[in-house]
Amino acid sequence: MSFADNWVRVFVVITFLTFGEAQIIGGIVPNLIAFILFVGAIGYFAFTSKMSEMFGLKKPPK
Repeated sequence: MSFADNWVRVFVVITFLTFGEAQIIGGIVPNLIAFILFVGAIGYFAFTSKMSEMFGLKKPPK
């Protein structure tokens, strides 16, 4: 067994201990949905406001 195999086993054990007892439907999924909506809102306002003009994505009105 190589060094990488040992680290893979450690990673699997840590992952199982972290997420194995978590309630998937009541815990992780709603948090992921909220995070995606949060990042989407930031992206929406970033690309439709003065920030988009600053990055050159939208031309300023004349």
